[in-house]
Amino acid sequence: VGYKSDGTIEAVKIISWGNAGCTHDFSGFLFVEFAEAVASVYKWGGNFYIKVNGMKTNLPTNTAVRSFGNPQGYFVTEAIIEHIAGLVGHSPEEVRERNMLRGSNPLTPWKQTMDFYNAHMLYERVKNEAKYALRS
Repeated sequence: VGYKSDGTIEAVKIISWGNAGCTHDFSGFLFVEFAEAVASVYKWGGNFYIKVNGMKTNLPTNTAVRSFGNPQGYFVTEAIIEHIAGLVGHSPEEVRERNMLRGSNPLTPWKQTMDFYNAHMLYERVKNEAKYALRS
């Protein structure tokens, strides 16, 4: 991950490995969803690269889940955000806000328009309604 001293992310390269188990299942779809979820609602400095390697193993297949890679992808994303925050001495919230996509139709790292995007507005609304500033 490349980032500035203020926590602005300039680039990210993620290479991950996924256990596809020993039988045919939905692992391939799960890996695609994981990759899309990692991008999340952040800009990544316009330099985003992710490669997900699916591996057949001798373990039982277990992708019968409801959220197909999204929680795992968001976990990776937020771990990156929190790690950068610790390195630059800012709160994770500051780093999140600095890198969050804004506007009504921002672009994903693969240049797809996010129609009806409102994550930044929802984030601000939750912070205000929870009185986050008073609690931190």
